[in-house]
Amino acid sequence: MSNFINFNAQTERLSLRCVEDQDAEIIASLMVPEIARWLASWEVPFTVEMAQKRIIRSRREAEAGSALPLAIIERETDRFVGWVSLYRYRDNPYRGMLGYWIGIPAQRRGYLSEIKFAILQAGFDLFGFDSIEAGAQLANEASFGVMTSWGMKPFEERMAYSSARDRQERCKYYQITREEFRLSQENS
Repeated sequence: MSNFINFNAQTERLSLRCVEDQDAEIIASLMVPEIARWLASWEVPFTVEMAQKRIIRSRREAEAGSALPLAIIERETDRFVGWVSLYRYRDNPYRGMLGYWIGIPAQRRGYLSEIKFAILQAGFDLFGFDSIEAGAQLANEASFGVMTSWGMKPFEERMAYSSARDRQERCKYYQITREEFRLSQENS
């Protein structure tokens, strides 16, 4: 397995790098109820200590090649604005799961659309995924908009466990296959 701890990519306005200890304070400040309500494993209040533990765990997963936990950084300001991750399914190493969030001060700037190529390319090239999926609660229209803009298509609804709320929640899942991604790149 590959070690993804040193992964980085740049877009016009953003840098992507593995999350680091220095990110803990800003992560804790950005993880407010308006963001956490849509995330299955991010609870509020989200403390600096909780952020530090998540960063340590995420970096271990990156070192093991099972996850790519990335800080989204504005290049102009060097400010942390969000988190995007790719995870390898344990029971299917050729299938990936995408998760993301953008802090409220940086929303509606097109940042997730800007990083889509770098993230999907990493999933298909670095991980060797055949498909990548993302899911959201049924009321999370903003997330479905992101998934659609990434070329993902709806494929199922299922219950998913939210550790943050200790309950099962109905979610809708979208996916993109390696072939769909390749074709989208040829047609762009």
